[in-house]
Parts: sequence; C-alpha cells; structure tokens
Amino acid sequence: MFNIKLAFLRLSLVIIASWSYAVEHTIQDLNFKAEKLENMLQLPQDDWLNLTLMGTKIGYAHVYAEQSEYDDEPAIRIRSEIVMEIKRTGTNLRLAMTRIAYLGTDLMPRHFVSTSNETGQEKMVEGIIHNGVLEMATTLANNTTKVKKEIPPDTIFDLSVSYFVSQHDIRVGNHYKLNVFSMDVLEPIETEIRVVRQDQINYQGKLQDVYVVDYTMDIMGGITTTEWISQDGTTYQMETGLLGLKMELIKTDMETALGEAGEVDVILTTKIFAQGERPISGNHHLKAYLRLDNGDLEKAIVQNQRQRIITGANPRDGEIEVWTIDLDKIQAPDLPIKTSETEPYLQSTVYIQADHPAIRSAADEIVGSQKNAWIAAQKICNWVYKSITDKNLKIGFGSALQTLDSLSGDCTEHTVLMIGLARSIGIPARVCAGLVFQGDAFYYHFWPEVFVNQWIAMDPTLGQVLADATHIQLAGSGLESDSMIEFGEGVLRTLNQLHIEITN
Repeated sequence: MFNIKLAFLRLSLVIIASWSYAVEHTIQDLNFKAEKLENMLQLPQDDWLNLTLMGTKIGYAHVYAEQSEYDDEPAIRIRSEIVMEIKRTGTNLRLAMTRIAYLGTDLMPRHFVSTSNETGQEKMVEGIIHNGVLEMATTLANNTTKVKKEIPPDTIFDLSVSYFVSQHDIRVGNHYKLNVFSMDVLEPIETEIRVVRQDQINYQGKLQDVYVVDYTMDIMGGITTTEWISQDGTTYQMETGLLGLKMELIKTDMETALGEAGEVDVILTTKIFAQGERPISGNHHLKAYLRLDNGDLEKAIVQNQRQRIITGANPRDGEIEVWTIDLDKIQAPDLPIKTSETEPYLQSTVYIQADHPAIRSAADEIVGSQKNAWIAAQKICNWVYKSITDKNLKIGFGSALQTLDSLSGDCTEHTVLMIGLARSIGIPARVCAGLVFQGDAFYYHFWPEVFVNQWIAMDPTLGQVLADATHIQLAGSGLESDSMIEFGEGVLRTLNQLHIEITN
C-alpha cells in the first residue's frame, strides 16, 4: 500500500512530454514571421519512441504533427500519445495519456486537450489561450474545475518547441532560456538549454550526426535532461536521471515501439533499507543519521514542529529527529475552524472535492453532532481506515470523490479522502509526502495533517490517529496544486540516493 506513484507518474509524464522541448533559442530569437506553413515545417511528421526505465522497455511515445486550421487560420495539429506499463509490488499498472494541441503558424498555442487515466477514470484538461489569458477546465469524476491564468507573452507551448530547431542553426556552446508552458504542471516553466557537443548515434544500423543538448527545467530543484538531436531537428534519443532511475526515450519504428514491454517494479526498486537499530512502527521518537549521495538535505527534508534536521559542514550529511505530538497538549477548538492562515486548506480542488454534496454528506454522518475538531478528525481518520477495505495499488491516483465511491486504494486515496472529509466540515487539512517505515524498509508514502490549533499528522492508511515518528516528511505543508506534482519534489531529491542509519 506504500508507493511513489504520484511522483513517478507526474514526473515521468513531464520528462516524456518534454521530448518536444528540445533545444531552443531566446524568446527574442523566436519572432517568426507568418510564412506559409509548408515553408516552415516538413509536415506531416510521425515519430515513434521506445520508453525505457533502468534499461528495460516499459512503454512507448508517439507524436504526429500535420497541417490543419484553427478559427479559419492555418495551424499545426499535434497529437501525442504516451503509454507505460509498470509494476508496484507485483500489481500491474498501465498508464496512458493522449494530447491534442492546435498551434498557430507562429507556433504559439491556441487550444489543447489532454486526457489521462492515472486516476482510474478519465481525467480531461482542456485549455484555450487567447490574448495572453488561459481559460482551463479540468474534469475528473464528473466534477469540473475551471481556472483562468495570465500567460506571459513570451511563453512557448511544450508541444511546439522542438519545431524551432529546424528553423535555427544549432551550434556547440549556444546557451538559451525559454518559458515553456507544461500541460503536466499547468504552468509556464523557465527552461535553460545548453548545446554541449557534437556526437554520432547509431540509428537502425547507420551513424547519424547529432548534437548533444542539456536542458534544465526550473522545477523541483531543476530537472535536467540530455537529448541527441540532428541538424534538421530530429530527436534520436533522450535520457534523464528521473527519480534516481535512468529513463530514456529512443527513436524507433512503430512495430518496435508497440512491442512487448519488460517488467520493472517501481516500489521494490526504490525502498530504502535502514542501517543501525531497527525502527519500530508506532514509536513516538526517531533519531537517525541521513546521507545523500548528491544534493542538500535541508532542501530535501521538511522542517516543522514534528521534525528537525541538523547538517554540518557537508550539506549532504545530517541528523534528523522526529517526534509525535503530545496528546495532552492538543487543545482543539470547536468546528468550523477559520483563520486567515488556514482558510486556504478548506478549499475544494481538482483531486480533493471538499465542497461536493456526497463528501459533505458522508462527513456529517461520520462526525454526527461532535463539535470538537480534534475528536471529529479522529472519527474521520478511523472511518477512512476501516471503510477502505480494498487496499490496493490498482490505479495511479484517485480523487477524494472517486475513493468515497469505490472505498478502495492505497495511501494516496486514504489521504485525499480524509482531507476532503475534514475540509468539508471546517477542519483545515493538507497533504504530506515522504517516507514511512513498514516491515523491512522505508517506503515512499502519503499522509494527511489537520489543523486543530496546531498541525497534527495523522495516517488513515495505517490506522494511526497520530502518525508515528517513522514518518519522515519530504514535501507538503502547502495547498495542493491542480496537478499535485509538487509532492514529488522531496522524492526527486532523495530517491535511490538517500541513506538512513537509525541511532536511537
């Protein structure tokens, strides 16, 4: 029931989608004239790529671009499909995403639609960008959330950027910066590109001259990807150290791309075995020595009222202490709780539909006439633990409403359901992501915390009214975004490079 599914899913989609980012130029260089489309690009373009993780094929990507029209003007229509198959402690999970986007002859976005199945149901995001304003609707579990966002005028769409390559010379040493709108993050992302060197790559038995390009997206401490691209803009290979796991996209033919995939269990390959004393589930105190192979512990570990990290001269090494909150010190107010600082954590969001009638009705039934916020939170925690009897890893990431209907899922479903129920009756609540010790090792995990005059970590997945001290928080303590991708940051900084030695 413990997994890294959200971080793996969202970040892998970011990296896969970014095969369209490629190497680009400063915004000042991107002032294309409205030339005829056929003079700009050789369309249609049809590309198939193998998707591999740790050297094993887990799926494919397919990108098809053609001439089209949008609002009676010439346009480029791009359709991309991504499919991956992974295992989580033996459970098969097939993730798929399809995108369709219309771009103007200036290669700027006009309209996009993205559908995916990570929730177990279809999730659809549709956006229209007009006069620098994005109007976007996300539909999940028959519930639609709409937002408006201003988009900087120099923003480039993620599905269009690679086409600039075929219109500009690529030279070793070139250094560029872009704002790229990502449909995974649903925000523009600053992207820095460096043309590193020239190389050759073997494609179907022939050596192709390519440029090696590193580009870094300014997200989660920086995600760097290396791409091998030809002078005409063809991408032959792409790789990234995603979550400490090497992920590659490799150009191939349709038959090979659609061929059988191998097996990679993303949970069993990412759990962390602790050295030293054996942690005990349920303990109220944990002290441990932590070491990162690369990075900064203080950026990877959340510091709050329940955990503290102390580093020395080397930012990769440090000691952490984690405590549970003293129950005697919990002086909870009556419902509802409303303060200026905690009001955002009563909101309804894409994955946590706190204002839905079904969520409110269930919470009222669970809590009854109880007015004490802490007692009400305990009632909700215990109800979620007992009611989700089908604890499985069959879907990618379910919403609160879906979970209430199915009463199935793992830590993410337990977490979003409890938060939705709590918010609906006036208890501020938010998501925590990190590690928990269970059985033989530390596993990546989700749990909620509620505000009852102070923030209290709880764990409905494990049936812990107070989350024990083996919960090491890596991310969270903020209002979740529409994509919830931010909860993967701590995972990205620690996966396959964090070492834990228990000292108490």
